[in-house]
Amino acid sequence: MSAKILRVILVAAAVLALSSSSFASEASEAVNNFAFMAGKIIMSDSPGNFFFSPYSIMSAFGMAYAGSAGDTAREIESSLGITQGIHESLGALTRDLDKSGCVSSANRVWLKNGLKLRKSYTDSLRLNYSSTPKELDIKRRTEEARAEINDWVSAKTHGRIKNLIQNLDPYTSMVITNAVYFNAEWRDKFPKSETTKEKFYTVGDNFKEVDMMKQGGDFSYCEKDGVKVIALPYKGGRLSMIAALPPKDNPDALKDIDAGTFTGWLEAMSVYDVDLWLPKFRTEERYELKKVFEALGVKRAFTDDADFSGITGDEPLKADNVIHQTFIEVDEEKTEAAAATAIPMMVGSAMPMERPRAEFHADHPFMYFIRDNETGTILFMGYQAFM
Repeated sequence: MSAKILRVILVAAAVLALSSSSFASEASEAVNNFAFMAGKIIMSDSPGNFFFSPYSIMSAFGMAYAGSAGDTAREIESSLGITQGIHESLGALTRDLDKSGCVSSANRVWLKNGLKLRKSYTDSLRLNYSSTPKELDIKRRTEEARAEINDWVSAKTHGRIKNLIQNLDPYTSMVITNAVYFNAEWRDKFPKSETTKEKFYTVGDNFKEVDMMKQGGDFSYCEKDGVKVIALPYKGGRLSMIAALPPKDNPDALKDIDAGTFTGWLEAMSVYDVDLWLPKFRTEERYELKKVFEALGVKRAFTDDADFSGITGDEPLKADNVIHQTFIEVDEEKTEAAAATAIPMMVGSAMPMERPRAEFHADHPFMYFIRDNETGTILFMGYQAFM
């Protein structure tokens, strides 16, 4: 192969890579904005732990939005700050994340027998969400249909999300589902011999004894407005956990953070020699997010005035709810996390150098994020309080 031809191929590959990153940026921004908007509402309703995947929720809701029209589409766009370009962007982001080897995502739309979808909608599902619809006899074999959907979700999340659909109405027309699975080893594993029982302060002087992992080393770190922030990279360097620890006497310091605050933390980071304490934990959560979407301004989609005529011309549809279930386990070697979202649709009407030193002792409630460093996307967001 001549050098000239090789240069052309290399340039073309670079352009394609830039194009993919550019496409993914719209979805990444939308996912992150949703993370903080929804996070504030969930945190206010859940004084203890919470854990959710804005990426999973937006992937599922994107499939519903793809079939919206009229005032319903305009309300979704203005409330969530998205455009029709989100579909192609989510597709690019999902394909990019799948290359990491740590993240896998799958989408599926389930239909009642005989429901005819518009070709434009099935094309969007196939091109942007790698999804082909599957018919189920929801009306006559409701329990079997529910079991098949749940079995698919369980398989895609390696058994971590079970029984996502707890009740299925026999008059459901379709169910939109997304499943995300994450499994990555720490770049710097915590020595098991260093894990000890320590006090984790929950409220005031109240505490619980937890298994506290410990290590020291070089980590990206900053402290802004009393909040300590550290980046814990996973093997390969593409993904990280970002942990934010407020002052022990001011847990509300994390109450009003937004995407700008988060970006400010990342920009302020530099390498410190950190004495790190992080508790082992396992959290499972389940949410019904209809009220969250309504609080964000997405209301029409859940009423008889909903317009999802882009999905089918057979019958009017409305979203019944947005069901979201999650799992995370953090130990000395790795982080494993999973999330699934379902939307039932009903008929409606450098060189070594001395580092500055810091302590990051997560012995009281803290917030954490699992972030893709290449696209900047927040895949998971949580708050650990052992409550």
